[in-house]
Amino acid sequence: MQQVAIFLYRAIGAGIAIALMEVLARAAEEPLSRVPFVTSIVLVMALPEAEPARSYNVVGGHMLSCLGGLIALWIFGAGDTACAVALGLAVFLMLITGTLHPPAGINAFLIPAYNLPLAWVISPVLVGAVFLVGYKRLWVLGEARVRELELFRKLPVKPDLGPPKLDATTLMRWRPHWPYNRSDR
Repeated sequence: MQQVAIFLYRAIGAGIAIALMEVLARAAEEPLSRVPFVTSIVLVMALPEAEPARSYNVVGGHMLSCLGGLIALWIFGAGDTACAVALGLAVFLMLITGTLHPPAGINAFLIPAYNLPLAWVISPVLVGAVFLVGYKRLWVLGEARVRELELFRKLPVKPDLGPPKLDATTLMRWRPHWPYNRSDR
């Protein structure tokens, strides 16, 4: 149940983060379709310890993806070809610099797709990425506090809701229940 409580805490954090991004987008009069953070929020809130969710990856990935988009836009102009080249360039830049943040790839696509200006890279992208990193850090500190609570420590540690463990023993135990067993032929 402790794991369920942490999952719930992180899910609430993700919901609040997107609500705050929506408020900021409206305040900046930026259409929500051009605010590229929904998948970043999912990643950093659900898996804050994952490498692509590190602060360096979030900010660096979004900035390098924008760079790829701007370069493709300047070379090819707005359009489908620029979108494809931009995404490939963004992935290359993120991989070569160790800043892979897969959700950031949307920036490379949006820039040539909507002919977005350099100012868009600053706001909403840079502002949003820095905001998300700060928000994540505060939420992770809150999670550490939740783990220290007496009520949390009293929760049972099980069930483990992680991915199923599919080793040979487990597979053999389920073999008699498979509909197309070799012994049925």
